[in-house]
This record gives sequence, structure tokens and C-alpha cells, in this order.
Amino acid sequence: MQKNELKSLLTFGNYFLGALIFIFSLGFFIKNKALAPLFISAAIIIVGPVESILMKKVSPQDRWIVDQLTSIGMLIFLLLAELQCQKR
Repeated sequence: MQKNELKSLLTFGNYFLGALIFIFSLGFFIKNKALAPLFISAAIIIVGPVESILMKKVSPQDRWIVDQLTSIGMLIFLLLAELQCQKR
């Protein structure tokens, strides 16, 4: 398998799993009104497609800022998910 093929396969796998988690999260929210799965989905979206889009928009020397900001966003949503789980 060549490098480009591996990159395509891994990218597809990442997006597929992210979409699957999002679909399950919506299902849990609709069925049980559970917010924690939605917070986890938001964290995945931030460090996935949002980060990828932002990385393409900034210069290479400023990508560390995007990396740090998206990490903070992800951690905030994971904290919200943890707090929501504690309510039950």
C-alpha cells in the first residue's frame, strides 16, 4: 500500500468513525435526552474537521495556535460530558 492510499484509508476511517459516533450521539439524545454524547461529538468535531479547516487557513508557523485552541475546545466539551455524567 502506498503512502497516498494509506492516507486516504486512514482519513476515511477517521471521518467514518466520527460520523458513526455523531449518529449514535443524536440517537441517545433523542431517545434519552442525554447531553453527554452530544458534548463528546462536539469535541470530536472540533479536533477533527474544524481543526483541519483552520489548519489550512493559517500559516505553518501559526498552526500551534490552532492546535492549542482546538485542544482547549475539545477539553471543555469533554469536561461538560463528565459533569453531565455526574448528574445521573
